[in-house]
Amino acid sequence: MIFINNTIDSGKEFSEKIFENGLSIYEVIRVFEGSPIFLHDNILRLSNSLKKSNIPIDAANLDIPAKLHRFIELEHIAEGNIKYVLHFATATPDEYIYQIPHSYPTEKDYQQGVPTMTHEAVRENPEVKYINADLRTLTNRLIQENHVYEILLVDREGYITEGSRSNVFFVKGETLYTSPLQYVLPGTSRKRVIDLCQAHGIPVIEKRIDCRSVGEYDIAFLTGTSPLILPINRIDNTCYHPDNAFLHRLMHYYFDLLKS
Repeated sequence: MIFINNTIDSGKEFSEKIFENGLSIYEVIRVFEGSPIFLHDNILRLSNSLKKSNIPIDAANLDIPAKLHRFIELEHIAEGNIKYVLHFATATPDEYIYQIPHSYPTEKDYQQGVPTMTHEAVRENPEVKYINADLRTLTNRLIQENHVYEILLVDREGYITEGSRSNVFFVKGETLYTSPLQYVLPGTSRKRVIDLCQAHGIPVIEKRIDCRSVGEYDIAFLTGTSPLILPINRIDNTCYHPDNAFLHRLMHYYFDLLKS
């Protein structure tokens, strides 16, 4: 089932290929125990994407929470990911709400970390969360061919910016390092980690991370809708030991948010 312009549709004829034409601004919302979590952050980012795209629509006026709750009830979703898309191909945008496949990290992934690899690729206009089919196809292929969890994007100057579907942080001692906001998609989980660090007095330094310097850090981790906060055990040939007490403490702070 899919909502198209707030009308129920079977979804049998629907294909995401429709989004290859025009501009499609979207959010992925995680459902936990039958409710969308951190929805306020998603709506704020959607508003920002619209503003940065010079589209005079305020996401706060779209009644997104009510639409999502109705969709969740009709689909009986206890846990999963929902995609919200505003598709601009004609004078009037079309609104889509539908469930997408999800793959959450296992307990083993959280304990042992996940492998990643770097690849030179640039997300144009990173402040806007829009559907980029070419980049998604490329990174999905690299993930499958190289048996890694995520692709870390490297810009033309050799700096790691973000993951193909996540943000990335590096840890040295008890200080976090991450790429400056102007170079990355403003991930809601990224913002949440930074807010937690501010609340607990943990330093966060925004700096560009040279791809050649990853071995200088104690550990690295991903943040995102599906992984939440997930240790990395390898970037290319650089390995990390995920049994890091500081990172475990940060993960504990984050997962406590799900219970509040």
